Amino acid sequence: MLQGGEIIIILLLALIVLGPTRLPDLARKLGRWTSELRSAAREITSGLEAEVSEIKSVRDELSAPLDELRREVRASDPRNFEWKGPKPVSGPTPEDAMADLERIEESAADDEAGE
Repeated sequence: MLQGGEIIIILLLALIVLGPTRLPDLARKLGRWTSELRSAAREITSGLEAEVSEIKSVRDELSAPLDELRREVRASDPRNFEWKGPKPVSGPTPEDAMADLERIEESAADDEAGE
């Protein structure tokens, strides 16, 4: 950033180069240009903020069904299976059945690795 002394030197040089008649006109033009640039920057910023908020609202609309789908997929995973019925009086228990399933999966994986 420019400091006070540097600005004074620049203004004195501009006064010497341009003269006292053209310097005020140049200052007015410079003021108009800066105000136009600021208004353009404000318009661009507000437009970008509107677009970002629109994208965020679409993301929020889509995230709820996706989260529900994720919960359903996790719930349907056989490793998350819980037996809700009565305990069997005889025969294998649900835990035995899950252990058998894991052994079958392991032996299938070993067979594929051995081939």
